Amino acid sequence: MIDISTLDPPPAGFPGCQACPCLLTGTAQICFSCASTGAEPGGGPTCAVCGKELAERAPCDNSVCLLDDPEFSDLHTVLLRAEDVWTALTRYKYDEDRSWAEVLGRIVTGYLDEHEAAMRRYDVITTGALYVGPRANRLWDHLRLILEAAQAHGPSWPFAYDVIAKSGPTGQFLGRSAGTRRKIAEHSLRAALSIPDPARVAGKRVLVLDDVYSEGYSMREMARCLREAGAAEVAGLVLARKKGG
Repeated sequence: MIDISTLDPPPAGFPGCQACPCLLTGTAQICFSCASTGAEPGGGPTCAVCGKELAERAPCDNSVCLLDDPEFSDLHTVLLRAEDVWTALTRYKYDEDRSWAEVLGRIVTGYLDEHEAAMRRYDVITTGALYVGPRANRLWDHLRLILEAAQAHGPSWPFAYDVIAKSGPTGQFLGRSAGTRRKIAEHSLRAALSIPDPARVAGKRVLVLDDVYSEGYSMREMARCLREAGAAEVAGLVLARKKGG
């Protein structure tokens, strides 16, 4: 990682990116280093599925991690500063400040570059499917914009678009019980997902980008769909785990 203390002018600090002197001239390595500063793992026991640090002898509180088969092999978390990521994502997704796509894309590429030895095993890097049709709550694909920005800074990575399709809106997870969220995922979400061209994933290792890993139900369904289409392995790449975890 780059030592950002040596940069002149210095970065403003994540999530102060919009006032950062590096906003227009920085690199993926600078943005990732800045966003990662002060967020080192604690060194305690971690969940074997999502990598979350656990209290001693306590199980993971992400529901999918406790299932016999979560469908995905690994979950890679780009940033451990969950509070800061939520601030950025709120401004991006809900306030519709799309300039954050550039920043988040750089951070994703910086993570891939920093962990190149592990990340080069994946043959396809794509996004989780979002429905942006006439019945959608949000009429733009915020994950695609992040991936496009990441590709601009890391053209050698195997980014791919429209690998997974979603045919329509499904039930909202926010504010629902764990049981209801699982029911939505396994019924309406599962029915809405498809792989338009299975040849693109057959026999390949696929890395799926999403913004936040809350309990894992959406990631599980994406992985299930890809594996049924012939993917050899599916793993997740998320900007952060759920707020507070």
